[in-house]
Amino acid sequence: MRRLRVEWTGLSGLPGLSTFYYGVASPNVSDAVTFFNAIKSQFPTGLVWNIPSSGDELDDATGTLTGGWIGTGGGSVAATGSAASWAAGVGVRVRWDTNVINNGRRVRGGTFLTPCVAPLYDNGGSISTASLGIFQTAASAFAASGVAKGIWSRPTLTAPGLYAAINTATVPDKVTMLRSRRD
Repeated sequence: MRRLRVEWTGLSGLPGLSTFYYGVASPNVSDAVTFFNAIKSQFPTGLVWNIPSSGDELDDATGTLTGGWIGTGGGSVAATGSAASWAAGVGVRVRWDTNVINNGRRVRGGTFLTPCVAPLYDNGGSISTASLGIFQTAASAFAASGVAKGIWSRPTLTAPGLYAAINTATVPDKVTMLRSRRD
């Protein structure tokens, strides 16, 4: 499996990182560029996503680094939302679903997308219908792009790790918050 690490830069509290896994030898990661372009209006100006066309190759059973990969389609995407107000570490989560069961549990993954601009929220404190639609459309298109992407289920004491292909994406209408494990 191939690991793509998208770096988030340009704002206080960053850098940040989003990790994606591909199931092809030399992935075209332009679908990741398209995903971030589709959601860039929901993030404060100054934020930049750097999407490389290369990364690490891992053994999915153990997570051991086995080499590297070089693909195509990377680039940088700059956020275009308001710079007026945003809350660090607060935003939305994409849930990536698979049809795979591992060790008695469905393999699922998530990507946290923070910080989002204030217009993301509605008067009830949840995500506005318009913003939810932007995120859901982008996540669904990313999941269905035709390039093999998946979730890595880490190994446990009772089961090896495995790569499971993503088949759908859901963006819950629920505000999420990132917290440091060091707090």
